[in-house]
This record gives sequence, C-alpha cells and structure tokens, in this order.
Amino acid sequence: MVWAPRDFDTLISDPKEALDVFDFEPVAQKNVPPAHFGYMVTGIDDEVTLRANRDGFLKFQLRPRRLVDVSTIDMTVEIFGAKYDNPIVIAPTGSNRTFHPDGEVAVFKAAKAGNHLQILSSGATASIEDAIAARGAPVWFQVYPRKWEVTEALARRAERAGSPVLVVTVDGGATNWETFIRLRCTDTRQCDSCHRSDPQAFAARRPNYDGIDVNDLTSLNIANLTWGSIMRLRDTVKMKIVLKGILTREDAKLAADSGIDGIIVSNYGGRVVDSGRATIEVLPEVIEAVEGRMPVLVDSGFRRGTDIIKALALGAR
Repeated sequence: MVWAPRDFDTLISDPKEALDVFDFEPVAQKNVPPAHFGYMVTGIDDEVTLRANRDGFLKFQLRPRRLVDVSTIDMTVEIFGAKYDNPIVIAPTGSNRTFHPDGEVAVFKAAKAGNHLQILSSGATASIEDAIAARGAPVWFQVYPRKWEVTEALARRAERAGSPVLVVTVDGGATNWETFIRLRCTDTRQCDSCHRSDPQAFAARRPNYDGIDVNDLTSLNIANLTWGSIMRLRDTVKMKIVLKGILTREDAKLAADSGIDGIIVSNYGGRVVDSGRATIEVLPEVIEAVEGRMPVLVDSGFRRGTDIIKALALGAR
C-alpha cells in the first residue's frame, strides 16, 4: 500500500468505485480475516524481493515517439497457436476460495469475458476439468515437479482434460513467510478447524490431486528437482512445457537448448527467495539468452498498464 498515496480512511464500497487495483488492498485488509490477508500479501524473510518487484519498474523510463497514428491499436497476441485479445495473462494462484465462495471458477469466468490466457494452479480449489468448462476454452496447467508419481499423475490428468500447456514451477520449497505468521497470530479463529498445516493435508483437499497418493512425506518435496526431471516430463506428455521461475541467462539458455517450449520469468511474487532482483530487471538477459527460440512471459509486481508496456518493450510476449 506504500505505492498508493491516498486517504486510506475512505475506502471504496463497490468495485466500480476503484480507480486502480491499489484501491482494493485496504478494503481487503479491513474485510478479510488476518490469517487469510497475511497469506495473500506476504513475502519471504525481509520481503526485499517483494518490494523489488515494484521498485524495478521505476528504473525503466518510456521513450514515447510522437506523430504516429494510434487511432486503431491491435493488442492481440498469439502464443502456441492460440489467440488472445491482449497480452494480460492470469497467473496461477491457489486457494482462491479462501477469498471468494466461487473461488477459481469466478476467475475463469472473468478470463472468458476478457479472453485472457488463464493458468490454473495445481493447488487450486477447482479441478482442471471445471476450469476448462468455466473458461470455455483450454487453460494452461501449473505443477510443482515433486515425487515423480505425483507429478506424472497431475500432468497426465491435465493432458486428458485438454490442457495444451504444462507450466512447471521450478522454484519453491521451504518458506519463511513472516508477515503471514505475524498476522496469523492475531487471528482469533481456530484455524485448525478448517485447515491442517502439513502439505499432505493441503494437497489432499485439492481436487486436482483426487486419486493421487500424497501420504509419502517426500511426495511434495521439490529439493531434488534437476534438468533430468524436466526431460523426463518432456518425454511423458505431448503438451507444451513452460518453465516458470527462470531468473538467469544461464538457465534460460539451458531451457532453450533443451527444447523447452517457453519461459515465465517469475520470482513467485517475492514469496520464495529474498534478496532477489525484480523480474522486470531480469527480463532483458533472459530475452537475450533465448535468442527468439521461445516465447518469454513475465510475472510478479505488475499493477499498472505502464508496467505491461515496459515488459512488452523489453521483449516479453
């Protein structure tokens, strides 16, 4: 909220009153239970990466050219043969029903209305089948590549459902979400009545994991992920494979050399590793490294149209 200098004592009472996305955060802080609000806004450790994602955009300035006819603008974008009305993508987020009774299904309907590319989290509170039905078109499916049997089952389910692209999150693991922990301690509800904190219980409640054995304590561990894991997945499904979480030119080049279909430059919204760079600052070196061999997308920190313009100008799709 530091990015929105305004009177926070006067909150919007209806979404139509919002002038920008920042108007929603103080309303959420007021209306959403502390633990849920903390889960939504937290970064990791000192939240340096979280803040860097916004700071990064300030380091790039626009160079507007004048006297060009812009009365008609085509913002459509084509990725892997599918055409969308504009380059705005809805990134994968889980647990949407924590904040709205319709959860991800409401988001899919919004994506349909705007013809946005939609990526479904494997930790969503809706299944890939329901997501595609609500969107009225194929959606991409995100997975964490953990124990092989779990990852394979999720990927094959998404492929059977008609998802054309598998988004593999290559960062993750243990997190120290201090803001979340602090706000959760102020929540007077008995959270254990709805949630169990262990990852096995979390996955078991998610519909995409139906029928998948997650009782093994190592089944949701990401620590042993390697390029070999990605190649094994490449040989298992016919879907396009996009790696989410690439942040260096070295890994971007390895991805392109390995025949990966795309990259999402992402630092998980500053929720996984602290002391990281803003994704908008990372973007140029990734674009340079892939040499046009694959589409590059980017997330984390986006709040305004000018943020999107800067990413597109730097080469993002």
